[in-house]
Amino acid sequence: MANHDSFKQLEGLFGDDEVIKKISPKFSELSLDLKEINKYCKNPMFMAVLMFKLAEEREKTNKLLADIYDKFDAIMFKMKSEEAPNLQQRQSTTEGPSSVLSEQDQMIMHLVHTNGKATADDIRAELGYKGKNAASQRLNRLFKDGHLRKIQSGRKVLYLTRNTPTP
Repeated sequence: MANHDSFKQLEGLFGDDEVIKKISPKFSELSLDLKEINKYCKNPMFMAVLMFKLAEEREKTNKLLADIYDKFDAIMFKMKSEEAPNLQQRQSTTEGPSSVLSEQDQMIMHLVHTNGKATADDIRAELGYKGKNAASQRLNRLFKDGHLRKIQSGRKVLYLTRNTPTP
C-alpha cells in the first residue's frame, strides 16, 4: 500500500472488530496479521527478514516446479518411446490396399514418387494452392500416416517415399 495510514482508514470505515469477525472470520484473522505486520514494517531489519523469507519460498516453489517439469518430461518420453513401436505396427497394417487416399493425396504421392522427393513449395506449385500451408498439412498427414518419410534440409523439409534411400 502506498499509504500506511490506509489500514487505519479501513478500521474507521468498518468500525468495530466484532462486526468484521461476524462478517468473515478469515478476514478478521488476516486483518489481525496485517495489523501486526503494520507495526513492524518501518523497521528495516523486519523488512529484510520478510524479503528473505519471501525469496526462500519462491526458491522452494521454483524447485517444486522444476521437479514437476522433470517428472512430466520423463512421463512424456516414456509414452513417446512406447508409442513408437505401436505407431510402426499401425503404419504397417494401414499401408496395404485397405488405406484409400483421396485424389489430391494420390496426386501428391505420384509427384513424390516421380520426382523422388518433394517440398511443400513443389506441391503448392504443382497443385495450384494459394499458400504453402495446405501443401504442408497434406504432406504432414501423409507422413503421419506412414506413406512418406520426412527429412529436414536446412529450412526446407523434404518428403520422400518410404522406400527411397536417404540422400
